Amino acid sequence: MIKSRTAQLLLAMAAAMTLGACAHQQPEQRSATEYTDDTTINTQVQAAVLGVPGVHANDIQIDTYEGVVKLRGKVDSQAAAQNAIQAARQVAGVKSVDYDIDVAPK
Repeated sequence: MIKSRTAQLLLAMAAAMTLGACAHQQPEQRSATEYTDDTTINTQVQAAVLGVPGVHANDIQIDTYEGVVKLRGKVDSQAAAQNAIQAARQVAGVKSVDYDIDVAPK
């Protein structure tokens, strides 16, 4: 009985380790060009969005990954939110714009 229980425990541990190894995947490798492209897009989007009246640098976060821009934060008005989204969409290389922008008048 003890040997059987020990064998079951060892078998369960081996199965768990095997499944764990299968689940572990290497993070996606990006080329320097892809990284540079996203950095360039992000910089251009920041310049465009921060030029919109009602958008303040400390209140909005801009991230870019594979050409997809994410805008998060708060702006002064609904018009400022729409204009910021539109400004981001117009930057060359932007594939799409995801946003989570709250309107919080100052």
